[in-house]
Amino acid sequence: MSANDVAALKGVLKEHPRPVFNIDDTQRTLSFSDGFDDCATRSAAVAELLAQMRREKTWASLSKWRGELYPVYDGSAGVAVMVERAASYNFGIRTYGVHINGFTRSATGELRMWVGRRSLSKPTWPGYLDQIAAGGIGDGMGAWECMVKECGEEAGISPELARRGRFAGTIQYFTRSKLGLQPETQFVFDLELPSDFVPVPTDGEVESFLHLTLDETIERLRLGQFKPNCAACVVDFLVRHGVVTPDNEPDYLAIIDCLHRPLPHPAPRFR
Repeated sequence: MSANDVAALKGVLKEHPRPVFNIDDTQRTLSFSDGFDDCATRSAAVAELLAQMRREKTWASLSKWRGELYPVYDGSAGVAVMVERAASYNFGIRTYGVHINGFTRSATGELRMWVGRRSLSKPTWPGYLDQIAAGGIGDGMGAWECMVKECGEEAGISPELARRGRFAGTIQYFTRSKLGLQPETQFVFDLELPSDFVPVPTDGEVESFLHLTLDETIERLRLGQFKPNCAACVVDFLVRHGVVTPDNEPDYLAIIDCLHRPLPHPAPRFR
């Protein structure tokens, strides 16, 4: 958390007869106060606190309220608390999402990528290029379920077609912004689409779609036209498909390291 965010949070907590958080300046820790011992109790108290901070405009990030809850995991892979997505940066919460690389393959083997241009009304990175579909994983949803949902909502891809996607691993990184430092894990999927398929914006989050050659995609990367984490996902695609290699990229190993940062934060377990 930034020093300004901590100071603002302290000011709000002082007004509460039973504050949900304890802030220890010496240890530089934020912990739950006594009596907030389970996820439901903590989540309700944090929701009330953040709603007040939103009304009072305590944190600028809360003006971009999403109405989505993100889980914060404890050391045993259980959920410690649920937090409004808009506050995830402020708290430095590790977040999870899905990114889908939609692509076509010609009869000669040429790959082209479908990329979306984010709506100009988006609260974050309006007008930047994005994957064909992507989104955060909310409470109780798995990566595959989220992938199918986002494909339908953002690009008009049917569940049957979306389920042809192939899980391609994860990318992990820290996003640094004026709001703080946020660890993120993205579950990446490759979805080969029929050559005659044309995605359709359906939920207002995408302005339009572009069908780019890989050379055109790389040029737009170089021009900084992609949202940063979407750019990382494209680079991961180019690495896995043999377009970026140690033979043509001097910083190949540094790129690999940056795409797979170890994150020292508790994570869910999968069955």
